[in-house]
Amino acid sequence: MRKTIIVIIMLLLLLTGCMNESPNKEETKEENNRAYTADNVYQWLNESNLLEGEKEPLSESVQSHEQFVNGYSTGDIDIIEYETAEGTEQLKEHPIALVHENIVLMFLGQMSQKDSFKAVLEARKPLEGLYRGYFNSAEQQSFVHQFRDGKFNGFEETVDHFYKLEDSLKSDTFTRFMYQKEVTWKGKLVQTFPDFLVVYASGTYNGENWLNIETNSTEMLPYTFVVETQNLEGQSLDLKMERGDSITVKGKINKQGSLERETNWGLENGLVIQ
Repeated sequence: MRKTIIVIIMLLLLLTGCMNESPNKEETKEENNRAYTADNVYQWLNESNLLEGEKEPLSESVQSHEQFVNGYSTGDIDIIEYETAEGTEQLKEHPIALVHENIVLMFLGQMSQKDSFKAVLEARKPLEGLYRGYFNSAEQQSFVHQFRDGKFNGFEETVDHFYKLEDSLKSDTFTRFMYQKEVTWKGKLVQTFPDFLVVYASGTYNGENWLNIETNSTEMLPYTFVVETQNLEGQSLDLKMERGDSITVKGKINKQGSLERETNWGLENGLVIQ
């Protein structure tokens, strides 16, 4: 009986120890996730929309510092992690540096968003509503990233997202980030002409010709693009295609369409690829 009691007591002590140990492990894990490391800082800044480009290794001269631990170069910003805050002493007065505890951010380009970077470091987590200085809003930055990285599924999805931008952002977004950018768009062939063709790319196409769309079905124009074609050796474009056939065209954007004004988009140097 006595041995049984001793065994029970030992099991209770062991169970109590495990229960006390679990929260401590969770607390340690949480603290590690909030520690100032180059990996954590990169994640916080990246999820706050403050970084551009892929992360790359830092230069050998930076890594040669005796307290250097880890770091990344991403776009125009370097993220440097030192063992302790003492490792950052020589950079505290540097004109392009932001020093926070054992972390240094070196701004190799514009520094207009320095306060945003500082806010993320102080919060030890990603923050919402932030964006890089050369964008006018987080909304614009999100659109440009998706457009630039080919995340939109063709013309219709691209312009659908474009039309959802605030009116004050549309012209600036087109001028700075879309004009003269090469795209590959697909739709239904409306009509061909000697030096351009017309493509419609939304909903059901009922065989309207270009004149009818321009005059009577103007609600189709925001989802229509006119392609100035590259005529080979001066020859007129001669497609073995009929109205309503699917067509894929590559070209450079040269005209912004509008949902409100019911105007079409345009491409130049167009090349039919399918």
